[in-house]
Amino acid sequence: MWFNNAFIYKFTKPFELTAEQVSDHLEEHLFRPCGSQDQQKQGWVPAIPGTEGLLHAANNTFLICLKTEEKILPSSVIKEALEEKVQLIQQERGQKVGKKEQQTIKEEIVQTLLPKAFTKNSRLYAYIDIKNQWIVVNSSSANRAETLLAMLRQCIGTLPVLPLKPEQDLMLAMTSWVKNDELPRPFQFASDIELKALDEEAAVAKLKNHDVTEEEVQLHIANGKFVHKLGLVWDEKAKFVVNEEAAIKQIKFLDIVKEQTDDVPSDDKLAKFDADFALMTGELNNLINDLVSVWDTKE
Repeated sequence: MWFNNAFIYKFTKPFELTAEQVSDHLEEHLFRPCGSQDQQKQGWVPAIPGTEGLLHAANNTFLICLKTEEKILPSSVIKEALEEKVQLIQQERGQKVGKKEQQTIKEEIVQTLLPKAFTKNSRLYAYIDIKNQWIVVNSSSANRAETLLAMLRQCIGTLPVLPLKPEQDLMLAMTSWVKNDELPRPFQFASDIELKALDEEAAVAKLKNHDVTEEEVQLHIANGKFVHKLGLVWDEKAKFVVNEEAAIKQIKFLDIVKEQTDDVPSDDKLAKFDADFALMTGELNNLINDLVSVWDTKE
């Protein structure tokens, strides 16, 4: 269990529910598959596949998993069916079909196609950290992360959290780091950077596998671009990309970290999962705390 993205939300009031209490709340919104007329269904499933417990707890950290099932109805299929139906009606009546009636016909077509549609399933993981009082969502999309929080809030009744935000302007801070080739410890520059201009054209420069301190990058900064995304290495343990919104993406823990659970038998899947999860959350929390120190984030 290794997160590759992290949207971080800080509790504004102490979160004091126990693992058992959280699990009981999740039970109220278990995942159930789509019915014949459902376009989408969401609900909680066991955090560890193949087990019964919805929540997995380790070191005051609760892992949860939200499953989504949605019907796949290509817009092109709906459009083609609608055009055929509208054309047939117009031929019969000898007059055009109005927009309001077309919308009604479209809804009827969707309801007809839903029972035959294929489904797509996805799982979204997050963990609640009691010690640090934050929730970390393994999502590359803020909207998906907010979806999980909304479902959790619906279950618990209240979820007072706010996105973890630096006190300083992160775009200006990252630009200064690159411009001056000065990066606070324990971080190092990786080889990915994205810069953008703040004028009307909003020109963007994306550089991969590139020394971010080289002249080409400095020229972009001199010409008015600011660092929008920056690849970093943390303490020689993980690589990632951080953006101006303080979202951490493309996290890759290095072998020096992952090898720490090599002594756990791979055929004992539950023990392996538990060991990896405990290791991952410990290291990711340390990474986040180091970033918080660098950002001088308001607590």
